[in-house]
Amino acid sequence: MFHIDVEKKSIFAKKLSNVNNCILKIENLTLAYGNKKVLDNINISVERGDIVTILGPNGGGKTSLVKAVAGINKGFIGSIVFADNVKISYMPQNFSIGNLMPITVEPFLFNSSSKRFKKNQSIVTEVIELVGIGNILKNQVLEISAGQTQLLLLARCLISESDLIILDEPVSAMDINARAKFYDIINKIAKERLVSILMTSHDLNSVIPCSDYIICINNTIYYQGKSNEIMELNEIFSSYAAK
Repeated sequence: MFHIDVEKKSIFAKKLSNVNNCILKIENLTLAYGNKKVLDNINISVERGDIVTILGPNGGGKTSLVKAVAGINKGFIGSIVFADNVKISYMPQNFSIGNLMPITVEPFLFNSSSKRFKKNQSIVTEVIELVGIGNILKNQVLEISAGQTQLLLLARCLISESDLIILDEPVSAMDINARAKFYDIINKIAKERLVSILMTSHDLNSVIPCSDYIICINNTIYYQGKSNEIMELNEIFSSYAAK
């Protein structure tokens, strides 16, 4: 998990004037690895406080897309444009903590934040309570569960006061109860703090209740729309996932 300074990114990260509350706009994005095209003509807009979920099968380009937004995949055609002064955090699907030196949760949590955030104890206290990790602060990071690790990484994003949080398959290692808790938390921060969430998933049924917009991709976009307006999404999802 890391934070992204838009001002220091390569020239693909252009500025987006704050029109219609849009925080991120992806236009005509195409990406290939060698001769294999993994993303074809992707167009997506994300507004402040919205949870946008990218659904798709393994190999369908979900991770390649969010890595492009995060500045990791740079060899694409098209544009990725952010609103002014946007703070971005990215949580990869497989964040490896196996090589960490022995460290407890509390210093690991603060390691991501600058001194000015460390001084603002009210933010830290609020985030710890919101995410529900107060009971593991003295535990070794290497000993906490996969679900607790994801909550810890999310807390680091929130302490840094990110405007846009990019989550790649954030609940893949969680059981059903932990998934529900995680989705409740991101829904709360989106609606109460106007934090935007761009999330990938292959689990259709669990993400619909917490998502504002659903985007179905399998290398290209097959469907996108408001989650509460989607009446036949299971059929759509099954259709494009098989392509």
